[in-house]
Amino acid sequence: MFRITLKNESFYCPETMSVVEVAKLQGVKVPYGCNGGGCGMCKMKITKGHYKLNDWAAKALSDEEKKNGHVFLCQTYPLSDLELEYIRK
Repeated sequence: MFRITLKNESFYCPETMSVVEVAKLQGVKVPYGCNGGGCGMCKMKITKGHYKLNDWAAKALSDEEKKNGHVFLCQTYPLSDLELEYIRK
């Protein structure tokens, strides 16, 4: 289990479940819509930690977005503790 931190709230997530799946189960409010990566509502930035994206999400994000730590939380699986932040538009 890995610790996921967003602002001043944390929860624990196994590497076999997406960050959104576990947040919903634990009642943690994170943005999401379609839960498939198509709507982009769960797009956030990972500022610390290692993770894996499913193939679809890895292809949907530009190289620059990936370099900047942008992910779709519904398609992100932790490989270590993660720190998240909202993407400023």
